[in-house]
Amino acid sequence: MVKSMYRYLALSIAIILAFGTVPFTAVAAEAISVVLDGSKLSFDVQPQTVSGRTVVPYRTLAEKVGAKVSWDQKTKKITVAKGTKTVELTLNSKTAKLNGTSVTLDVAPFVKNGVTLVPLRFIGESLGLWVSWNGSTKTVSLESKKTVTHAMGQTTLSSVPTRVVVLFNGMVDISLTLGVKPVGAVESWVQKPWYHYLRADMGGVKNLGNENQPNLEAIVALKPDLIIGSKLRHEKIYDQLSQIAPTVMTTDVFDWKTNMEIASVALNKQDVAAEFMADWNKRVATFKSKMGSKLKTKVSIIRFQPDGSARFYVSGFAGTMLNELGLSRPKAQQVEGKIVVGLTSKEQIPQLDGDVIFDITSDWAGDEASFKSQADWTSNPLWNNLKGVKNGRYYKVNDVTWNMSGGATAAKMMLDDLYFYFDL
Repeated sequence: MVKSMYRYLALSIAIILAFGTVPFTAVAAEAISVVLDGSKLSFDVQPQTVSGRTVVPYRTLAEKVGAKVSWDQKTKKITVAKGTKTVELTLNSKTAKLNGTSVTLDVAPFVKNGVTLVPLRFIGESLGLWVSWNGSTKTVSLESKKTVTHAMGQTTLSSVPTRVVVLFNGMVDISLTLGVKPVGAVESWVQKPWYHYLRADMGGVKNLGNENQPNLEAIVALKPDLIIGSKLRHEKIYDQLSQIAPTVMTTDVFDWKTNMEIASVALNKQDVAAEFMADWNKRVATFKSKMGSKLKTKVSIIRFQPDGSARFYVSGFAGTMLNELGLSRPKAQQVEGKIVVGLTSKEQIPQLDGDVIFDITSDWAGDEASFKSQADWTSNPLWNNLKGVKNGRYYKVNDVTWNMSGGATAAKMMLDDLYFYFDL
């Protein structure tokens, strides 16, 4: 009995010692392939997964991408340099430096079989490579160039952009959602220079003026390596923008999903976009499930204008979201091919009706004329006859997140509002 216990203890110690020199979260399952510009790379020590991150021999990778490598035996420091980018890593330390700025790694560099392994995504992105992961084939793809297809054609980038200029409000939101702070951006329609919900992350960003007429001289001065605009707003100045820096154009300004996909490809943030969309799809599915038969509720989105008119939204940012959520729209607001429908006569007030009415009026003109118009329309006797008003389901909501911004985070905030107003 005693001898058996000693044998068990000795075996346990042997196992611990055997694995003690390798990070305990290393996974030696399926082989991981690394592909650079379509060609598979070979390594003396095979790539492996540690704490959810792929690590590879740094010297092989660096030399394959044309970087210079040096090793300081005394400090145990690895230096990888390519062009204007310099990466410093220290053996067994999670603190690295990129062009002199300290960053924290998920996995520290370590030695295995006499070869130093480093986190692949960090080293790749630090050297300006596009990095993507295919879980089904266990393949990491590295690209030294990226061709982005967009509304005005194709644009080829030679390095992951680090000085990005964005020229419409939705893309300001989207870039921040993806974790990319632009060096320059057009100002917000209201709450200038930046919408309140974005302001904390916009410190030091150059204000480039109005979305409809951005300041080209200021853009030149920023020396961007990517400009993101919209064909809807900037088609006429596309050639000028392209002479300043590689330029990518979205089709419109409110299709936030398509716009985020285009931006994520250019900015090497497809993994971030995928994570965001996975959460979004889950919340949409939950909304539909909880709503059940209430999805038949007819929802109206309206707005009062500074010129004294009113309008209802057929599609646009908010309308498109209602369609995705499966919410019904009033028959009068089902107008093919329209984003908004303007109303000029109070006799048209019944067209604003719905089981629920969301009002996105704001003082975007800066003279409170929109609110005066709102008061004028809502004081009309016909207004009180609307079903949504009679049932106490007329709500004034945030025009920034329901309409003006047009970004991914704004969409999430609007969805939060819908959860609230439908008491889910």
